[in-house]
Amino acid sequence: MQAEKGGKLVNLSKSDLKALENFVSQLGINISSIATNLKKLEIENGKYNDIFDIPIQLEIIVNSLESIYTTGFYLGYIKNNKFYPGLTLLRRISRLCNEINCIKLNKKGEKQFLYGKIVKNNIISFKEGLRVILNENDEPIGWGIGKVINRKKEIKIVEPVKDLGWYLRRGG
Repeated sequence: MQAEKGGKLVNLSKSDLKALENFVSQLGINISSIATNLKKLEIENGKYNDIFDIPIQLEIIVNSLESIYTTGFYLGYIKNNKFYPGLTLLRRISRLCNEINCIKLNKKGEKQFLYGKIVKNNIISFKEGLRVILNENDEPIGWGIGKVINRKKEIKIVEPVKDLGWYLRRGG
């Protein structure tokens, strides 16, 4: 939590929308694929703004509250005009993996990834760029960046951005 006092839900600004659009365009999807009613939680003197997808019916009730800390479906946060996806957004986007080419890891790769280590040689399916990372069972386990570090030898790696083990390593 970034402040003792909660905030208010407001519409996203043009720069907020641009930050979110930049993120989803990296994945090859549209904002409408992940959200229908985007709102940000604006907190006085906050260092970032949490972004939520909130049902319209719930928005009316929530806006009548004096102070809000969280509501709806958490997507991530915006800081310095950049969107940082939350881990909860993984499941929502992972249902689109047939369309957006997620990265899939074998069991050894999954373990490396969940420990925050770069994965090499334990990749089942690969695509360059920011991706949802799946285990062998097609379960989302984090956000990672697929990179080709040697095109001649076709050496590929997956660099963790945020994974399900992150919460525990940070002291949850």
